[in-house]
Amino acid sequence: MTSVSSQRGSALIISLVILTAITLGAIVAMQRSTLQVRMVGNMQHQQKVFNAAYSDLSGLMDEFRSSNNSTLTTILNDAIVAYNADNTATINPYATGYGLTKPNSPDNVKAVTNSLRSFEPPTSSSSASLKEMEGSSTGTLVPFYFASTAVAADTHDSVTSTQQIGLYYLAPAPQ
Repeated sequence: MTSVSSQRGSALIISLVILTAITLGAIVAMQRSTLQVRMVGNMQHQQKVFNAAYSDLSGLMDEFRSSNNSTLTTILNDAIVAYNADNTATINPYATGYGLTKPNSPDNVKAVTNSLRSFEPPTSSSSASLKEMEGSSTGTLVPFYFASTAVAADTHDSVTSTQQIGLYYLAPAPQ
């Protein structure tokens, strides 16, 4: 048997080295997981802002589908009038005079702004002039083009989402 005086304590030193290595590994793992939690939180925050803008556009389209024709015609006519006055003019389709219900914004998202504008039809090889189209007369239906843009931002303006949807409305040709 070996006596107590001949032992040098090598097991203690080896176990302390291994314990130090395990502790360092645990610290690195915790830092990485904290970073991943932050990344996931930021992605969820960005998705919330994205969903708020999408919800606003989707709600507007639902309101257009369910509203009576006079409300829809008034909104689209106001967009055309604004465009005729200034090619960059937009209207707010959720303005109080129209009676549409704006979707609620989630927590940490500012109120989403929505702007509706009219614009010229896309150009094609054939003429869009009613006078040059055979058979055109009063009562002919022509498409009017519109774009609705929803902009959402978080309360700190660090994350924004801009989404746009285009639509056209067939209406009688202007006289």
